Amino acid sequence: MSKREVFHSDDDAHRLPMYPPGLRMNFGSGGVWDGELDQHKFFNKFASTALDLYNLPPADSPADGMKRLEIIGRLRSMLDAAEASLMADTLEMCAREATSRGVQESLLDQGDDQAQQLSAKYYGVNLADEITVRSSFIAEAAIAMRDSETHIQGKLFTAEGLRNLCVDTLSALANGEITTKAAREIVKQSQDLDPEDIKQMEHVLLPLAKTATDSAISQRARRMRERLHPKPLDERHKEARELRSVTWWADENGMATLQVYLPAEDIFSMVNTVNWFAVTNVDEDDERTERQRRADIFRDAMIDGWPDSNGTPLKARVAVTIPALEMLADPKKALAELEGYGPIPIGTALKIAQEAPSFIKVLTDPWTGAAIDVAREKYRPSKALKDLLRFRDVQCRFPGCNRLAEQSEADHIDGWAQGGHTSRTNTELLCKRHQLFKHALGWEVTYRPDGSVSWRTPNGIVCLEVPGSVKTVQNFDFEKSQTPVLPEVEMTDRVRRVLGWYDPPEAAAG
Repeated sequence: MSKREVFHSDDDAHRLPMYPPGLRMNFGSGGVWDGELDQHKFFNKFASTALDLYNLPPADSPADGMKRLEIIGRLRSMLDAAEASLMADTLEMCAREATSRGVQESLLDQGDDQAQQLSAKYYGVNLADEITVRSSFIAEAAIAMRDSETHIQGKLFTAEGLRNLCVDTLSALANGEITTKAAREIVKQSQDLDPEDIKQMEHVLLPLAKTATDSAISQRARRMRERLHPKPLDERHKEARELRSVTWWADENGMATLQVYLPAEDIFSMVNTVNWFAVTNVDEDDERTERQRRADIFRDAMIDGWPDSNGTPLKARVAVTIPALEMLADPKKALAELEGYGPIPIGTALKIAQEAPSFIKVLTDPWTGAAIDVAREKYRPSKALKDLLRFRDVQCRFPGCNRLAEQSEADHIDGWAQGGHTSRTNTELLCKRHQLFKHALGWEVTYRPDGSVSWRTPNGIVCLEVPGSVKTVQNFDFEKSQTPVLPEVEMTDRVRRVLGWYDPPEAAAG
């Protein structure tokens, strides 16, 4: 797997005209005095405005309420400007530290951690490389700010653009004159443009952004970019076609959303076709809304095919975990798990199970829901351990990562070379990218007796992760090394039969 495959998808390339991290001249170029001015710029006005708001009497009219909302909006802009500046500067410091460390190790011909250097060589990465530094920074910032890596990546893109390119936009944001959405749109539409054209865009848009709506700024910025872009639109369209994709994500109440990225003409053709069928020859007894008919037509076309066709041979491929103990206790309240999605009604799970080619028996903890054992009578121990990790961890155990089991691998928490065993207490699922973090980038992980793992970032931030199969953390005591002893479950003959662990006396005698 290449570095780009590990760290980047094709649609997140940075196309802003500026130096890479570690070479940017604006950061710290004026020394301590420059830093003090920045501190004053980003926090002094915010502090004074917040204090003024705090000292105001309670709002006693709609006009007073609106004025305070306006102040809060300005405060939010100021805080986002400070956050953007700090994110971009911290990335710059990380890049400079990585470069400096690499030079020192090269001169000494040895690293502080030879195992880390060997791991980096194994994965084929340079620890001072921009992609490596950026990826580790995004992951650590996501933990520090309790946000997703995807969201932090988007924030960092805007932050770098504001701090290192659209400096007038950053100043307007720091003064609370424009909204964060307007600033984000200006940076976004600055991609692929020359610095002189970006300055022109700021000159035109910033005065408008002080009073205009965000949507108006977005439309104007997009039009300006189309006009100023050095590459013809047809060439860009051909390149964009290469990024076509299908993505999906889980929603609430047993639903999910499908997103298709295709050329606009294809999307509109599909939409027009679905709309035409949804409003043509509608049965007067059909109680569905037009939106429901459109969704049903699209679903039927993708799964069963259009009328008079044989449909698709590719039916849904699913794996379902059905909690036997919960079904024994109260079948009406039992929830099954659809692998890759989450909880589904037990009735739906049983319906899916009717066509399932095989089953794996999974024992789940009745208090937390965590998978704690997998039937072994048909599998070698190594296969059973892989199955256990698949159902216990569900996905990569790195904080915030949602790569599923089939996209991850069993990884030793304590390394095999250091005496770590291949056991359920010393293995976890990690995707390829986060194996690199653990083995080469200085991230540390510790297994806890309660089944959780403790991650420590290169700069000392600690985050606890529980197995993906855990449905409740009420029995997890994160302040202690060992959770309280849980009540025992009585293993009756009925429970053993359901789990498949019960041998009739006559079978044992035979």
